[in-house]
Amino acid sequence: MSEWISIKEAAKRHNLDEEHIQLWVDMKAVTAYVKDCNTVVNDESLRAFLKFKEQGVSLAYVEILERLCIGKSETCVTYAILLGARDKELLLYKEAKSERDTFRRMWLEQNDRIRDLEIELVLEQTSCCQCRFKKLCLRLQKLKFYSYSRMKFSAIFKKKWLKSGR
Repeated sequence: MSEWISIKEAAKRHNLDEEHIQLWVDMKAVTAYVKDCNTVVNDESLRAFLKFKEQGVSLAYVEILERLCIGKSETCVTYAILLGARDKELLLYKEAKSERDTFRRMWLEQNDRIRDLEIELVLEQTSCCQCRFKKLCLRLQKLKFYSYSRMKFSAIFKKKWLKSGR
């Protein structure tokens, strides 16, 4: 039965660099698997590959290296596609945020206009409209009402904002 050993142990046992063994594992020239976040290699498979490698650089070894390079380049292409998709998604999020901010600004402006119209409507219905200082009186009442409604609105907004956890 074959023995499974860690890359570190295989490097010590066969007097090799761990990086070389890891490369051979990546090339799939040596049988290996990951166990508890550590790569373990089949010692028999490693010895067979070392015997094969003693014969010198052969066409089969070059083909193994070529397959590794092709696999790595395919991985790079996949990462590039994923990064491009992520960039598109981020751009969509930024556009949506910008649009949301624009609509929020428009909504706040519309609320201010409606509030101003409500104030004028309320003030027009009071007895102040009979006075000859009508404009001055309307402005004072409007300022008073506007500052009161602003304080009330900001208190409500602050309370909702704190509840939302922002």
